[in-house]
Amino acid sequence: MKILPIPILVLSAVIFLPTVNSKNILYLAWPAYSHLNSMISIANELAKYGHNNYFILDKNYTKTFQNQQSINILPMDEIPEMELMRFDAQKQEKSKQIYVMRQLLNTFPMICDRFLRNEKWIESLRVVNASLAVINGIFMTNCLTIIPYQLSIPFVLTASEIFPSLHRIPWNPSVFPSSLLSSSDKMTYSEKLISTLAAILDYTIPPIGAPIHSVKTYAKDKPDISFTDLLHQTQFFLIEKDVLVDYPLPQLPNVRYVGGLATKHSLPLKGELVKFVNASKNGIVVVSFGSIINDFPAVQLEKLQSALKQIKYDVVWRQKKTSFSHKNIYVSDWVPQNDLLGHPKTKLFVTNCGNNGQFEALFHGVPMLGIPLFADQHYNSRRMTEKGYGLSLDIENFTPEELIEKMNELIENKTYSEKIKRASEIFHSRPEYPAKKSARHIDHILKYGGEYLKSPCQESRLYEFLMIDVLAPIFAATIFLIYLIYRSVKKCLSFCCKKKTKTD
Repeated sequence: MKILPIPILVLSAVIFLPTVNSKNILYLAWPAYSHLNSMISIANELAKYGHNNYFILDKNYTKTFQNQQSINILPMDEIPEMELMRFDAQKQEKSKQIYVMRQLLNTFPMICDRFLRNEKWIESLRVVNASLAVINGIFMTNCLTIIPYQLSIPFVLTASEIFPSLHRIPWNPSVFPSSLLSSSDKMTYSEKLISTLAAILDYTIPPIGAPIHSVKTYAKDKPDISFTDLLHQTQFFLIEKDVLVDYPLPQLPNVRYVGGLATKHSLPLKGELVKFVNASKNGIVVVSFGSIINDFPAVQLEKLQSALKQIKYDVVWRQKKTSFSHKNIYVSDWVPQNDLLGHPKTKLFVTNCGNNGQFEALFHGVPMLGIPLFADQHYNSRRMTEKGYGLSLDIENFTPEELIEKMNELIENKTYSEKIKRASEIFHSRPEYPAKKSARHIDHILKYGGEYLKSPCQESRLYEFLMIDVLAPIFAATIFLIYLIYRSVKKCLSFCCKKKTKTD
């Protein structure tokens, strides 16, 4: 890993120019561990092709990823509004989620505006002389597609969600569920109706994450273009979904499902943790609710503590350190989650159903107890139970007894572990892991471009894609034909009635 100030960047750019096969790749991601970690997995594989990877990181994540030898780090100034993004679990109650989401949606454009108006920062990116940008294409970072437009380079989007209006994948909302809803692919009529209305909304509203101002405001030297048209210039889509975890989904030639980008084999445990795990007689339960949640409301925390103290298994719990302790529970504000899930003594994973965590459980074949908190986690929890990999609990309404009962069911009933172990075996049987597959596609785009893979529907106007220009005349002609038939029948009936009256 190299942290490069601007003068060294200039020198490195010059050094890299003569190398025919070596390209500089710029990575733009939402500053959260799970998003960065997935992209670094791709960068590690692309480094094997001889490409140079440049990541934009703040001070905190520079420390986190400072040992990554395959990336170069471009320093990023701290943005005050980012502190508003630190989720507080106490605000995840259903009654408060709408308020929190509204607050976040108002904050994202402000952060985006700070990025795009920082000319000094943009110039430091220009010096990299990148050939391609890989962008974390979630709605918070959609606005960053303006950066490769400013730099006159193509871009690839990675994401864990499918937005039919953006990807233009042929999408039947009554068959393919939205990640924003917690339905499966076997929907009830009401779920089909809600899913269809959600799809219509997706097609008709402006893209979430659009910048405050027009594209031209930020890219003054470039032709004016709408933000929607800019998103449709994407060369390739890498979507973190997989039929083993998700439902069967359609795709176009420039869309690839690469669920499990950050998955990897486990490493040996270290320090006090290895002593705790080795001493366990009945097995380990790993409890982790991700890196975003700082703490739980007191009521839920007490119920979790009460249940975990009573089970016969030992527990490794990622939780903000408190005065709470128990002989069968190891509490730490950070644990090597992947290494724990890969340990042979691990029996169960209690999770908030984050996308990365679920793929790590799949990779190592560990059943899950899902306790979703917000965003796509409710959808992820539903798909996990539909696949038979685990069970779920409602964070607001569960009891300690219910938690204990479900943990015992998942560990003692081998059906769950057998199903996820079989899925894990299929995952490992593939010729390429997701990060390697993604790197191969990106290297292909660097060599040959991605225009030939794009379907015309991905750049067509919405009315053309939805066939409104075709269906509207057909509908109008049908209505006109019905009207003519109606008038003709009415005329005939009127004529017949008059004739009959004269005969009488």
